[in-house]
Formats: sequence, structure tokens, C-alpha cells
Amino acid sequence: MKEYRSPLETRLKEWHGEEWHTSRGRIIRDIVYAVDTGLITTVAFLAGVSVSLPNRELVLLAGFIEVVSGTMAIFFGAFISTRAQRHFFENQMERERLEIVEDPEKEKEEIRVIFREMGFQEGEVETAVERISANPERWLRFMVQEEIGISPGVIDDPLQIGAISAASFVVGAAPAIAPFLFGDSVNGSLMVSAGFVLTFLFVLGVWKTRITKAHWLASGLETLAIGAVSCGAGFLLGRYAAMLAH
Repeated sequence: MKEYRSPLETRLKEWHGEEWHTSRGRIIRDIVYAVDTGLITTVAFLAGVSVSLPNRELVLLAGFIEVVSGTMAIFFGAFISTRAQRHFFENQMERERLEIVEDPEKEKEEIRVIFREMGFQEGEVETAVERISANPERWLRFMVQEEIGISPGVIDDPLQIGAISAASFVVGAAPAIAPFLFGDSVNGSLMVSAGFVLTFLFVLGVWKTRITKAHWLASGLETLAIGAVSCGAGFLLGRYAAMLAH
């Protein structure tokens, strides 16, 4: 399937002068989701196994196994879901290409409807139809974006999204498991881990503002509060489940 490049991202970068000021800025969603998942699942797991495994080395080993399995799960989950979405978009684009070839007059009428809805006069509409339909690739790009609402810039690479999600999961898990590499006791490492996680959540919220352009303090505190509730719930559930098992 041929890749169609939208001028949208180029225009945004040229007009606003920012690398992240493009439609791909939405990738922040995948990063934050994976980081948060890494934090919550790792904290909950460590909270549970720390009750059953009083030895720090064993807790650390179990934690590494959890991080590896979680990284693989989120990589393949992101890869499969993005690939399915990509196939859907590509099928829609190919169907539109066939419609242009098989029934060009119907497609031209659809262009007229689009421009009429924008308020163009009939003479202007016909000029637009003539210009757009004169180039098959331009015609296809227009119909794909304006008729069915698919911008080529939103068609992600499954491998890239899978890799970014997996790396983000590891980044999220790191603050939770790192204290067990250097701590002397399980409980002490667990407390330091909690401090690392809270600090990391605030930093993550501040980092998001590079893309979201929100106020750095408000974003940091919001991410800290939401993440703390999620991680706290995971921590308590992990401890509770471990106590029930004894």
C-alpha cells in the first residue's frame, strides 16, 4: 500500500516552528499510558511479593520477571492494535481509490457537496472540482481526508508504536524497582520506591507540558494526584492479596 503524506505536519512545523507541533503530538497518549501502566503494575506486584518474599534479592528477581513480561505484553498489544487500525485505514483509502476510478462523476459531486457546505459559490465550486480532480493523487488525498476523515498523518507505524510503548513501560517501572537494587531491606526499599514513584509522577506531568502547553505546576500536580491514587490502589491491593494468601 502506497504511503500518502499529508502536508499538514509540514505546515504546522513551518508556521509554528516547533518539532512537536504536529499531528504526531498525539503520541503523548501512548507514552503516558504505558508509563502509568508500568508504574501501577510494578508497584502492585512488588507490594504483593514483598510480603511473601522477605529476601530483597528474590523480590528483585521477581520484579525483573514482571517487568520483562509486562514489556512484552504491552509491546505486542500496541503492535497488534496499531496494525489493525492501519489495515482499516489502508482499506478505506484503497476503496476510495477504486471509487474514483469506477465512478468519477459521483466523486466529483461529493467534492461539490463539501465545498458548498463550506460556503463557496457555484463558480468557485466548479473551479475547485476541476483543480482537485486534475491530479489523481491530489484527488485521492482530498477525498480521504475530507470525505472519510482520515489524515495520512494519523496512520502510525505498528513497530514504532510498539517500541515506544514498550520503552515507556520500562521507564515507568524503573522508579518502582530501582530501590531494590541498592536497598538493604525489603520494607526500606519499598518505602524508597514509593518516594521515587511520586517524584517521577510529578516530573512526568511537568514533561507533558512540552507538548500539551499546559501550566507546568498544574500539570505536574494533576499527574501526581491521579497517579498517586492509581499506584496507591495497586499497592494496597497487592498487599491485601498477599496477606490473603498467607
